[in-house]
Amino acid sequence: MNPIPISRHFGLTQLWRFCLIIAVIVNIPRLNLMVWNFDGTKEQLVYYTLSLSTQIIGSFLFGMAFALLHTESPFRIILWYQRRAKLVRWGIQILLIIAITEAFYQVQLFLTNATATLDYNHSTFYLRHLVVYVALQGFWYFLRVIESSNQVQMENEQLKRIKIKNQLEALSNQLNPHFLFNALNILNISIATNPEEAQKLVHHLSDILRFNLKVQNQNLVRLSEELEVAHSYLGLNKARFGNKLLYSFNTPPTKTVWYVVPLSLQILLENAIKHNVITSNSILQIEICVNESEKLLEIRNSINRKTQVDSLGIGLANLGKRNRLITGKATSLSEDEKHFIVTVPLVEAP
Repeated sequence: MNPIPISRHFGLTQLWRFCLIIAVIVNIPRLNLMVWNFDGTKEQLVYYTLSLSTQIIGSFLFGMAFALLHTESPFRIILWYQRRAKLVRWGIQILLIIAITEAFYQVQLFLTNATATLDYNHSTFYLRHLVVYVALQGFWYFLRVIESSNQVQMENEQLKRIKIKNQLEALSNQLNPHFLFNALNILNISIATNPEEAQKLVHHLSDILRFNLKVQNQNLVRLSEELEVAHSYLGLNKARFGNKLLYSFNTPPTKTVWYVVPLSLQILLENAIKHNVITSNSILQIEICVNESEKLLEIRNSINRKTQVDSLGIGLANLGKRNRLITGKATSLSEDEKHFIVTVPLVEAP
């Protein structure tokens, strides 16, 4: 079983102060009653002092006992408790409430030489401890809300940083001199030999650049748009490598509108082309599949890795982090002797 949520923002110093304040507050009505009923005798003063002191100390120690159950601790008994199922922990807490309350009540009776009866004083012991218990539960709930809010803010900030890094890498990949040189060189050759092909290449290049600029501030984008740009990206590279680059799309029609993290396909396709040797004797084969039943987009490519690659090396890592933060699911990387496979989670219409 998983342990119960624990506080990481407050140490024991803050906890004992909180418990002391609560212990004093819950005993204020008792103090007020004593003041009004005080007759000035020494015997009553001693009795009231012992009774009130016992109640405050008891409430304080009661609160600390339950506070320690919710904090990180080296004690095995507390670690054992935190690993129990929720119902078991509730049962233990009920037993502790009864046992600790009765123990301190008996201590008060002993110190004040009073007789044990089911009187008003006895019932108020339970009432005060229940108030302390509720205050502590509210305290832990408040901490969990704060921690949850802080976690969301941290994830949002992390997502922003990752998105910026990914955008810079994606834009650098598409706007770096090597990419533009290859694209313009192919375009220059095609203009003279095949004007219609040159026009297609211009459309491919404009589609890629337009899409990169469009999705800069988006967390999710339609899968259909990603696939269209993937066609343009592969079409541009097909003009460069010819039959040395083969690709296929296994994307059957679907009624569901699927979304993916922007630039997922482009990053993975660029990764496959950049990291593998592409020659007549080493053809790069890429297959893109949509698996609706598993809600996954799979990109599979043949393997013939280059020995050295000029790369920032953060594309796949950032893609995985962005997917975890945005969709709650991570990308999956695997490979065998012939293929490198990446799966990206699909998200239904947000």
